[in-house]
Amino acid sequence: MNKIYCFSGTGNSLYVAKIVAESLDNCEITAIKKDIPIDLSGQYERIGFVFPVYFWGLPVMVADFMQKVNLAGQSEAYFFAIATHGGFPGNGIPQVGSILADKGLKLNYGMAINMIGNAITYYNLSAKADSKIAKSEVRILESANEILQKKVTKIKPPNRIVQPIYKKGIAKLRFIAAYFNVGDTCTKCGICASLCPAKNIALISGKPAFGSKCESCVACIQLCPQKAINYKGKTHNRKRYKHPKVQLEEIMELYKS
Repeated sequence: MNKIYCFSGTGNSLYVAKIVAESLDNCEITAIKKDIPIDLSGQYERIGFVFPVYFWGLPVMVADFMQKVNLAGQSEAYFFAIATHGGFPGNGIPQVGSILADKGLKLNYGMAINMIGNAITYYNLSAKADSKIAKSEVRILESANEILQKKVTKIKPPNRIVQPIYKKGIAKLRFIAAYFNVGDTCTKCGICASLCPAKNIALISGKPAFGSKCESCVACIQLCPQKAINYKGKTHNRKRYKHPKVQLEEIMELYKS
């Protein structure tokens, strides 16, 4: 058996996880989300982690899960990690290596794949999105084959210069939803709540209300069919993004309770 843990807001990391899973026999994809079981039952040949880079490091939910997950009995497994990023990959892969090392395990393979930067709260979608998706496709397929062959890569320790920037930036993200607003175009479809890995969205009279445990995946903003959810006054006119080869229903299924 093979196992991939995946965290994905708009489908980039989910797409990578799917391609890798398709290259392996008997591989299951499990979402990293609120209340995910931390005890891994069964014996696995490969165990992987696929996630986006936030502030040059791991999303909070991914880091928390990796520190808590019980991997006892998996010392013979081949561990791999793939970080999807729009800019600098930073310490994402090194952080995974360090967390596994603290558990007495080794990260055998780590790869950062440049995809589409989709942090809509900070910037608009790149005009070169289509070409970047095409280029990433090649690297994703290469990584899938390398994982199949159990290639080993050198994992560097976390960069000490990057780490303070990561800690300062990541600390702000859980409060970002306080600045989300819902416009009159909201149809009370509930898609935003079903997409939220942190279960940070409650539906009150059918309309979303945001709590204080946001993971800043911004799936609620990006994937609202009516573009009814926005951040401050910054995102109304920014282009929305979903990986073109991932269906909305697939992301909803990933985070299904």
